Amino acid sequence: MRIKFCILLFISSNCTLIKSCAAQDSVLIHYLIKRIAAQQVYKDRFFLKGIFPSYISDDEIFSSIKKDNNIFYNGLVSYTLNEIKPYVNKEDQLLIDSILFNAKPLFHKFKNKNGRNTYNFWRTDSAYKYPYALTFIGNKIRLPDDMDDTVLSLLALDADDSTGEKVHDLMQYYTNTDSNKVRSVLKEYDDLPAYSTWFGKKFPVVFDASVLCNILCFVQMYNLEWTKADSASLEVIVQTIKNNYHISQPIYASPYYPKTSLILYHIARLMSIKKIPQLEELKTKLITDAANELIHSDNILENFILSSAILKWGYVPPSIALPQINEIEKKIEKNDFSFFVGNVPSYFRDAFRKYATSKDIWLFYHYCPAYNDALLLEYLVLKNR
Repeated sequence: MRIKFCILLFISSNCTLIKSCAAQDSVLIHYLIKRIAAQQVYKDRFFLKGIFPSYISDDEIFSSIKKDNNIFYNGLVSYTLNEIKPYVNKEDQLLIDSILFNAKPLFHKFKNKNGRNTYNFWRTDSAYKYPYALTFIGNKIRLPDDMDDTVLSLLALDADDSTGEKVHDLMQYYTNTDSNKVRSVLKEYDDLPAYSTWFGKKFPVVFDASVLCNILCFVQMYNLEWTKADSASLEVIVQTIKNNYHISQPIYASPYYPKTSLILYHIARLMSIKKIPQLEELKTKLITDAANELIHSDNILENFILSSAILKWGYVPPSIALPQINEIEKKIEKNDFSFFVGNVPSYFRDAFRKYATSKDIWLFYHYCPAYNDALLLEYLVLKNR
């Protein structure tokens, strides 16, 4: 009953997004862009120049003890800033241009070491110590390049159409096949020739509905011709929604973004680029699911993420009390909500994966204060467009 009431509260055929930008929102938007710029590293003994500092925690509690250099959050911050840039004032647009300009030189350190236009989560230009504490595999490991970081990096770099087409062609060789079958707890995925998260030929095929959304965002934004793998990837997303796996088993539907709110957010982002009929048919269900999550979530950052998803679908969510500027660091930047999880059990077979996942073994939670700011910034811009 509560969920029906919530839906009625903000869904109607003539519902429109709020047009005016409240003074409080405008001030906070400007502050957040300045705050993101201030966090971008100029000189540091550990963090690379141009990076947004991020951290890894063994538990889902924000900690800045274990520092990490990765390109993932630079890709996400760049993607978000590019999306909101047309809707902020000229001064803020110039500041965003500066942030994006300072971020671009960093990406080459994470590019495939053989020159291929694919990207790795961690740097490829030098040896690095594997940041997860896994004694059974030693201190060093080399993960293959992955599709998530590749598409985010190419979008951040504003790669030309030719590069986009070539990378898309390359992706067709890294799908679920008889010779390298997906290792999924969710058996409906077994025969779908969708993209693996990874570019490694000898690495297990892993499906992640959120990663597949990011890949299809790339396909849509580059106006690429859809392939068999693209259609199969969409089918994974559709099956995830229809079977409610994003609600009942999010860690198996999306191993690296293992929360219902995050899966919904990625689907909404994909749907906001161009209409996809198979997803449009599920739109009311998706908004209902997001509303239900919004009712039950007590995390302010997660609430902003869910509200952004609803706004991307073209509807107005209930109001959320905004943090004061002096509360941003505590409530947003150091929030315990982790946007991305390093899910080591996802590489393994079902029995071991289920056991490790149930015991929260080898799950590593990633945090980036600047990206948390970008998520709040995105919400503010969306609701004032």
